Amino acid sequence: MKKLAAITFTSMVLLLATAMAVGAADSVEIRGKVATGTDTWTADDFAGFYYDLDDDIKTEELTATVTEGNKLAEPDGVVYTTKVMADDFDYEAWGSYNVIGFMADKYFAGYIDTPDTTDDVLFEESDDENVLSDEQLLKILMDNDDERTVTSGTPLAMEEGYELSIAAIDIDGNKVYLELSKDGAVVDSKVISPSKDGATMKDKTYYYKKDIGDSKDVVIVAAHFKNAFRGAEQNLATIDGLWQLSDNPRDVSENTEYDKMTIQTVTADSIMMNNEDNDITLSKNKDITLMPGVSIRTADADELRYYLYKEITEPGTYEIRGNVATDTFTWTADNFAGFYYDIDDNIKTEELVATISEGNKLLEPSGVVYTTKVMADDFEYEPWGSYNVIGFMAEKYFAGYIDTPDTTDDVLFEESDDENILSDEQLLQILVDNDDERTVTSGTPLALEEGYELSISAIDIDGNKVYLELSKDGAVVDSKVISPSADNAGMKDKTYYYKKDIGDSKDVVIVAAHFKNAFRGADQNLATVDGLWQLSDAPKDVSENTEYDKMTIQTVTADSITMDIEDNDITLSKNKDISLMPGVSIKTADADELRYYIYKEATIEGEEEVAKEETETAVVTPVNDTEKVVEEAKEAVEEANKTVEEAEEVVEEAKEEVAEAEAHAEEAAEATANQTPGFGSIFALTGLLAVAYLVLSRRD
Repeated sequence: MKKLAAITFTSMVLLLATAMAVGAADSVEIRGKVATGTDTWTADDFAGFYYDLDDDIKTEELTATVTEGNKLAEPDGVVYTTKVMADDFDYEAWGSYNVIGFMADKYFAGYIDTPDTTDDVLFEESDDENVLSDEQLLKILMDNDDERTVTSGTPLAMEEGYELSIAAIDIDGNKVYLELSKDGAVVDSKVISPSKDGATMKDKTYYYKKDIGDSKDVVIVAAHFKNAFRGAEQNLATIDGLWQLSDNPRDVSENTEYDKMTIQTVTADSIMMNNEDNDITLSKNKDITLMPGVSIRTADADELRYYLYKEITEPGTYEIRGNVATDTFTWTADNFAGFYYDIDDNIKTEELVATISEGNKLLEPSGVVYTTKVMADDFEYEPWGSYNVIGFMAEKYFAGYIDTPDTTDDVLFEESDDENILSDEQLLQILVDNDDERTVTSGTPLALEEGYELSISAIDIDGNKVYLELSKDGAVVDSKVISPSADNAGMKDKTYYYKKDIGDSKDVVIVAAHFKNAFRGADQNLATVDGLWQLSDAPKDVSENTEYDKMTIQTVTADSITMDIEDNDITLSKNKDISLMPGVSIKTADADELRYYIYKEATIEGEEEVAKEETETAVVTPVNDTEKVVEEAKEAVEEANKTVEEAEEVVEEAKEEVAEAEAHAEEAAEATANQTPGFGSIFALTGLLAVAYLVLSRRD
């Protein structure tokens, strides 16, 4: 009972932690390296393509050939090829299968025969082993070797509405009768014998096969049963290998069109597409979908600059990884999409160098060196001028305002006392920077970040002067009168600004709004805002000697920061996941040869994802060893039987002692009948309390 309570409590805590996840985005953009002309992308430099670090599996390649006028001319301006590669099942005893990346997703292409064995049950039992030969692919939904317990009362929930349940186990625990259902209807049943003497792989493997499109009898569900046990109240079995393919095939037949790409050739092991009949012009500020999962984005600039990207909107946690390395390597925003990058202005400030020494070590202090430098960026509302931006630990930050010579339009610089906050060894997150036009009324304040609101308190009768109030969490923190509609109004007349001390920086403008005009109405007052700016009032500390995980800040200047791994040797042994600093980690392959990359995690949270996790937690209980669970259950039953026997003995003894107590009570009552009243009942009660104490102490 104690173990059950502990498991239940832990599960509740985990579910609560999942439900309380914060900081999630609505979508994640995973981009490839930045190009300025003809270029080629593979999984090495485009993290959107499918890649398996452990086995170095990468199958996709896309080449963009830029011709005069920045055109990708049809049919071969964009050529995409992908080829199958062999991959082992996570439950390795089943052998291997062909995997293929297609349109930046992982797919199953066919089962592979393992010579001189029949353990490759999924291959042996499928009629059409190679589905790519039938010009289709299947999504891999499950592939793992986690141990989990399935009981007769809790079916194993799978994807696409499938459930695998134990219908019965024979008295010896050798034969297990299984039923597979989809959307509540049984679609298959089978008897396996995982616990019998000399059981083979086929005896231990449940499989379900069906026709998928043009492919006949393809195994799409398989489960390897380690053992089975028939209990008094319910039946148990341990699954240590699980596989599922989607029963909805992806069509990859020749001449199939996917947005601007058309499949040209399909073989038993490859697919080729191009942009037949679709000329593509890479003009500035374009977002072009090539095919589902892969798009092109161009800079809003006169010179050509573009990259491939994949946008993800499905709930989950994703890795934004950099180029794969096998030795000393350098990452910048060009080859690591996790670092801050502005394609329009080609702003990239971060660089990380990993220097490999003997034994695959990153030796302190210079095994990992991270540097970042400020770059000038224009406000979205351009008349305000520009400011210094800096990427720090893979996030965008404000470093200081920049003076624009020969003008006072740079109000945010002019009104700040400490313009360069990096000089004060701190940074501020940029919360709002846009030039969208929006209407503010006296009845609808302008909502900002971190609890701030900007509201119109009053407008004079001519509509020239606007009295504004800024509040935070409901309390007014600033008020100011501006004159956006006055004759010859200057930038300062039209700009509301709020400045305050931030850490060691004095009077920094953290909120600014440019008012295009104002109007006093009969019912309410109106104003148009066409420039908005906000910085966080919670600074990020970048002072020297500050530690962030394994990185320590060594130098801070007015325009740069340098960190290294002082006092932290790092060994890149296989299958490691190492946090360098918040936002940047290193992952190594589970392989003898060194292969690694840096990455940043991004999370998209959603109700469906949380509900799915709760369902899986409810119906699947992972265990390390079912035999251990069974033995503990048997011991618990024996202990319970023993406790019952002891309890029966205690009860018999208690009956005898109660009888004796009653006799003593009667004698005491007669002896004291003529003395103080009520003592007889006291003696009787004392005797009963003594008996109760004896019984309880024996139970303990």
